[in-house]
Amino acid sequence: ADLLIRCFHRELACPPKPIGITFDDGYADNLLNAQPVLKRYGIPATVFVATGFLDGGIMFNDVVIEAIRRCGHSSVDLSAFGLGQYDLSDDVLKRDAIMALLTQLKYLPFHERMASAKKLAQYLAVDLPTDLMLSTDQLKMLATCPNIEIGAHTDGHPILATLDDAAVAVEIAQGKRHLEDILKRPVLSFAYPNGRPGKDYLANHPEIVANMGFKLAVTTSPGVAKKSSDLFQLPRFTPWGRG
Repeated sequence: ADLLIRCFHRELACPPKPIGITFDDGYADNLLNAQPVLKRYGIPATVFVATGFLDGGIMFNDVVIEAIRRCGHSSVDLSAFGLGQYDLSDDVLKRDAIMALLTQLKYLPFHERMASAKKLAQYLAVDLPTDLMLSTDQLKMLATCPNIEIGAHTDGHPILATLDDAAVAVEIAQGKRHLEDILKRPVLSFAYPNGRPGKDYLANHPEIVANMGFKLAVTTSPGVAKKSSDLFQLPRFTPWGRG
């Protein structure tokens, strides 16, 4: 974060067409799979961690994904939950079902969203994994890597736009404080959960982030950062496509 800030303020010469690599949420595979590749090629990256899922937690979307992925039935009727019926007879159809369910659940009130996802998993009688997210020890190990910066991503990864300002401040502050307690150093960068301006976070939220001592924040609004960019609403491309 400090390096980027200094480039924006022209205290350092920015290399031509630089790319910043980021990972959201705090998955264990950031350490186990990504870091060895980053280290091999000398690539720095920032890992934004939602602290509420450290040490065996699971995010609501992964509850849905794992419930459908591990389901042994060729079809399911979730009409009792108001979620429809789905053909699960192949991987493509399972993926379509996952996307449909995530779309329906994502913008429910924060606690209702997780409760609905867990009811789904219980109904399908699947065992959920407990090792998807970083443990505290893994986070400390990742933070010792000289090419890795740890950033904040709230505590429970709520859609900030669904919360009042007081709850937004609590979520952001808890995530920052928890990371700083673990790492014993300031956490300077922040990523908005989901990250779409106007839909996932609101116009006044960057000011809340800035007032908490962060130096920059990233969104998921697609684009490249320019000298004129708002340091608390930096765009990012998400390389989800195969192209």
